[in-house]
Amino acid sequence: MRNAEASNEVVLKRGSSRRRFRVRSLADADKPPVLLAYLEKYRSVVQRYFPVPAGSPPGAFAAIAARYPVFELVPIDTEVRR
Repeated sequence: MRNAEASNEVVLKRGSSRRRFRVRSLADADKPPVLLAYLEKYRSVVQRYFPVPAGSPPGAFAAIAARYPVFELVPIDTEVRR
C-alpha cells in the first residue's frame, strides 16, 4: 500500500478488465465504521490484528483508528486500455 500512497493511484485488475482509482486517506474520525465493517466481514482472518473484538460498536474503534490506514478508492475512469 505504500506505493499506492506515494503515487495516489492504483490499477485493479479483474479478468481482462482494469480500472484506475485515486487513493484517498480517510481521517481518523471517519475510520471506525469502516474498520468495524472490515472486521465483521473478515473476522476469521483479521480478528487477531485488532484489539477490539468483532461485534463491538463503531465507537470502540475510535481509540485505535490512528493505528490503521484506511483508504477510499475513487474511480478515475471506467477502464484502462492496454
